[in-house]
Amino acid sequence: MTPGIASADEAENWVDPSTPSSARTITGMNDRTLTLVFSDEFVDVGRSFADGHDTRWTSEDRPGVTNAGLQYYNSSHVTTSDGLLRIRTTRQDADWTEYDPNDGTVYNFSRWYQSGMVTTWNKFCFTSGVMEISFQLPGAALRGGLWPAFWMLGNLVRPNYMDSSNGVWPYSYQECGTSEEAQEIQQAQTYHPCNASNAGRGSPEIDIIEAQPGDFTLQYYDIDFINNYTRSYALERPLMSSSLQVAPGVHPDLRPITPAFPEPGQWYPDLYPMGGPAYNYEGNNGSATDVPPRLLNNYWYGQPIHENPQVWQDGLSCNWHHDPNFYTQQTVLRTEWQTGKDDGYVRWYFGDELLFEVTAETLRGKPGAADAIPEIPFEAMYLILNTDVSPRWGWNGCNPNDPCLAATGLCSTAGELTCLDCADPACLVCPDTTGWLQDFCQDVAVDNPAEFLIDYIRVYQDLNDASHTLGCNPPQYPTRDLIEAQKAKYIFNSWIKDEPLDTIQHGSGVCTTDDDCGQTALAQGRQAAQQELAVDNTTSSTTTTPRCEQGRCVCPDFLWTGPHCQSPCVGDYARCFGNSPDGAKNSGAVMRSATTWMGIWGVGMVVGAWLGWWSLVV
Repeated sequence: MTPGIASADEAENWVDPSTPSSARTITGMNDRTLTLVFSDEFVDVGRSFADGHDTRWTSEDRPGVTNAGLQYYNSSHVTTSDGLLRIRTTRQDADWTEYDPNDGTVYNFSRWYQSGMVTTWNKFCFTSGVMEISFQLPGAALRGGLWPAFWMLGNLVRPNYMDSSNGVWPYSYQECGTSEEAQEIQQAQTYHPCNASNAGRGSPEIDIIEAQPGDFTLQYYDIDFINNYTRSYALERPLMSSSLQVAPGVHPDLRPITPAFPEPGQWYPDLYPMGGPAYNYEGNNGSATDVPPRLLNNYWYGQPIHENPQVWQDGLSCNWHHDPNFYTQQTVLRTEWQTGKDDGYVRWYFGDELLFEVTAETLRGKPGAADAIPEIPFEAMYLILNTDVSPRWGWNGCNPNDPCLAATGLCSTAGELTCLDCADPACLVCPDTTGWLQDFCQDVAVDNPAEFLIDYIRVYQDLNDASHTLGCNPPQYPTRDLIEAQKAKYIFNSWIKDEPLDTIQHGSGVCTTDDDCGQTALAQGRQAAQQELAVDNTTSSTTTTPRCEQGRCVCPDFLWTGPHCQSPCVGDYARCFGNSPDGAKNSGAVMRSATTWMGIWGVGMVVGAWLGWWSLVV
């Protein structure tokens, strides 16, 4: 087998057995047959994603620190019921403690809002493929305040762990150039190919969902289209942003300035003027139709990521209007990602409609030096789901000259609210302006929270394409040693925590009946027991069936793990047998070898034979 390519058995390890057989293969990425390599259908009730509880996902317990976030991520705000992953957002005070990493000095903090972020960082990663999600957005379509997102990062950066991102996010660059611009990049990029023996490294970002609710309309006049046409344009909220974030970006002397649209030579020509190939318009001029309406995101061209010399990253981003029913029913979006310096691409779809596309050719159109061009992402990337609360995203503005607002100081000279707690009466004294904020508080009430509802997430790959890889530490672009060498950057509160991620707890979750110990695992175990008994009625079924004993869950060895046996034994953090933490990392490695042979979901396996094999290799 070619190194890095997933075998069919290895791909099956990450596939939820609840995924319908009809969804195990699809056609995509230029009419290729693609195989399901990862899925989560979220069928079990009450799953916990706290650190150490799930082999695929980790839910954060820490504050959000980017984009002026007002939320604290609480792992208890991410759970499952009714076949859905639920990320709840509430107006609920959060208090937490942080420790100085050098001397342990205690600092106490608080915030008004709580929400959730869950990721597959350093657990499940892949390179190239199709990502498909079925989701329902949280809150109200016509009221701003929430920032739900589904996105991906290269494994060398952990979201909200800012030390891990410095000089790494969102580089996708392997050139050792000689131009002045390339030499400036060399000073800014931590893993630059001129400075190290390995390839240039980084953590690019693909944003699949960034939803902005509200009732505001962006009205534009004389938008440039190709073939010398111009057009007036109205883009209504609610909006979705689809973006590729890469570095190095356009040189600061050549960049457009938000919110102006680019002048000639200031941006990627595939992206502006409008009507080009990036937007899949039904026509080539100012009368072209675009359903749903979409437009270059002129409010986000990127930001500086290094000050001296100043180096920017680029946000190649498209805003598109979406139906308000995204907030009331499940909707399916699909994104295709093919790595490749010459022919790679990222494509965003709504149903079968191609909305936006960034290709290797698009990136080669970047203004500036020819040796300062970013690539379509080549790093192993992982999945992220979260809902933020941020005044930078969809919050209503204000008029600082309004008499009520001027008298109370609730509006800055920049036209932004200065009082952001929707439950504070002092923030609501000017109802003509702040009435929406009071309504927002009803959206995030503790007893009726806003919920980002995910029915499923599925990833597909071409098992015959060497560029389609599984794993967070692929041979060509490994990450394990780089993370281990500076693991404190990936730890929140490193004064009291030694490792970025905990080994998964094997059983011992509180239970009343067997049904509390993994419904999917229980059903699979009962099926296995029936198959075994049909062959030999003396075979014990307890090794394949999770059970509740003396109020604690007991998980079947090598099959299911986690406190309540709801997580498959797969990946580097899986503890798949016994109660001792010793050798937990090795148990994950052995699990992968065993499943390549028999398949993790092979419910008729003879566990006693596994245990005998294990005794030969430890």
